[in-house]
Amino acid sequence: MIYKIFIRPVLFLFNPETIHNLLFRLMPYFKFFNPVFSLFLSPGKFANDITINGLYFRNRLGVAAGLDKDGELINFWDACGFSHIELGTVTPLPQPGNPKPRLFRLVKDKAIINRMGFNNCGAEKLKENILKARKSLSGDFVVGVNIGKNKDTPLENAYEDYCKCLDVLYEAGDYFTVNISSPNTEGLRRLQEEKYLKDLLFEIIMKRNEIVKTRSVPEKNIFLKIAPDLTDAEIVSIYNLAVYYGINGIIASNTTITRENLITKTDETGGLSGKPIKMLSGIVLKRINELKTDDENNDLFIIGAGGVFTEDDYKDKMIYGADLVQVYTGLIYEGFGLAKKILS
Repeated sequence: MIYKIFIRPVLFLFNPETIHNLLFRLMPYFKFFNPVFSLFLSPGKFANDITINGLYFRNRLGVAAGLDKDGELINFWDACGFSHIELGTVTPLPQPGNPKPRLFRLVKDKAIINRMGFNNCGAEKLKENILKARKSLSGDFVVGVNIGKNKDTPLENAYEDYCKCLDVLYEAGDYFTVNISSPNTEGLRRLQEEKYLKDLLFEIIMKRNEIVKTRSVPEKNIFLKIAPDLTDAEIVSIYNLAVYYGINGIIASNTTITRENLITKTDETGGLSGKPIKMLSGIVLKRINELKTDDENNDLFIIGAGGVFTEDDYKDKMIYGADLVQVYTGLIYEGFGLAKKILS
């Protein structure tokens, strides 16, 4: 309540990307207050834990990729009481992303449009940040890494970028998510097509197997993040390929390129997130769960993302079949105490 009445109105006076960058620069200087943040923001111990292929999550609520691209506030998300943070999207080489302005609030819709374009500091820097954070991180806090391709890498060679990220970050991350669904890198969503996806998943799984064998390290989970703008046939195709190649989970979903039923009139391009996407992502989530239910021989896990602001939103994701739930835009509108609000 304090956030929405006093803090959010001030933050919303500024350009979204400007205030985001300012907060991320300032917050590390307050890292010694993380125990205090934990006292006021965290829900504390919570019984609804889950283990996904040997990876333990202390509760089922985490922070989605895109908010902390370079792993600058990992310890803060731990203090807030989430079970995990998904960092990135990270690319092998650093890149600036798309021209500014590229981030827009739709306040009346409780939504955000972004066309950031995978702006990040690169895989090596992210690895450095994760390893640094782990020195003071809770033992049960999970660090996921969302991986993508550099803008200039052709689709035919996209697998090289994904495999490079996996190679550099394997020991640092606890799980990895293959992002093939951002609408803000030209052509990226074509990787969801069967002719591209089957080769991409094959190369990634083979790379993981090679790393496990040559480095004598445990096999780590690989998830797949998909768009909410898919046809039913496309959903079925992606699901079947994920199961065939041994992908451990599907995240439904990324942002949408549709602009249906918005209160705010806008012609800004990019991915739309927030309240308006809840129904779309829910449809995809429910369909994936139906396919899983009909397939008795798979152990695919499902992660729900999109439009989670309240406890009811969280429960709806669970009802539709989510094993884990992730938030992003809800944090912008509801504040950093969202985990406590939802889980307590």
